[in-house]
Amino acid sequence: MPHAWKQTIDINENIARELINSQHHITIETIILLDEGWDNLVYLVNGNIIFRFPRRELGVICMQNEILLLPYIAKQVSFKFSVPHWVGQPSDLYPYPFSGYNMLSGESLCDAATTLINNNSFILTLASWLKELHSIPVNNDYVKSIKGNQEWRFDVNHRVMRCEQNINQYEEYFLQAGFQRQTIFDVIEFIRSLKFKNLKKSFLHGDLYSRHIIVSPQTLMPVGLIDWGDVHVGHPGIDLAVGMIFDDEAFRIFLETYNEIDDETITIMLFHAFCHSMSFLPYAYEQNKESLMRWGRMTLNRSIIEIIKLQDRKKLY
Repeated sequence: MPHAWKQTIDINENIARELINSQHHITIETIILLDEGWDNLVYLVNGNIIFRFPRRELGVICMQNEILLLPYIAKQVSFKFSVPHWVGQPSDLYPYPFSGYNMLSGESLCDAATTLINNNSFILTLASWLKELHSIPVNNDYVKSIKGNQEWRFDVNHRVMRCEQNINQYEEYFLQAGFQRQTIFDVIEFIRSLKFKNLKKSFLHGDLYSRHIIVSPQTLMPVGLIDWGDVHVGHPGIDLAVGMIFDDEAFRIFLETYNEIDDETITIMLFHAFCHSMSFLPYAYEQNKESLMRWGRMTLNRSIIEIIKLQDRKKLY
């Protein structure tokens, strides 16, 4: 079975250089392939501009939603994030949109930190950012304009199937990471029974985890959020799944700081956190990058621990 993140769109450095030159008239002194994500190739131009190009079809929809929603969100929040400053148009050379962003100064949390976070200032900062984002009034015109079916995140059968495919296709990686096959299947059996009303609606980052939080290398404090390809309107629990970057006590404080979290939000949060980690861990091992593997192990382990707690609480009722 091919990898879910397999590139299907022809984009490379030469095409990227020509697109940037022709559409934005930026004199390119240096261009470096910075990252190869699930949906985009990421190039660093002149040391301070990030350009992202969809590398598979789903990434095109994600890019369209970024271009649509992020300028509006930027006007409503106080924190820094990667807002499209240069918007590339489809052309004969590359028939898809692309975007350029001023680079945020700092490092991804997964590259800067080696352990789960337990810093109260970090907790307060991230919780307040998410509260800001999730409190933006939802304009129905934007909801109607969002591309793609965003309900897959709550499709329990679909996500359980993906988890089963991942453990079967990449079992060696889960074993290397220290996970027992039976433990993972026990969690899968529990989440298979979940049902969601999904009534809350907020603007979401949609893919918030250790790789997309930029921190100061000196203080490890958050300075901004990047890679908003999954931005959409949905349940806040999807973003709150980022709580798996915290240790047990810090996670409790994170929930208290964000406030107004009901049982369904916690369930959605842990469901999404587990399913996301089940995909992220094999991707990290395929990339063979130690920082990604480390955080893949830590966040999957945290999600399993919290889901077992949730399962135990439900048995009491």
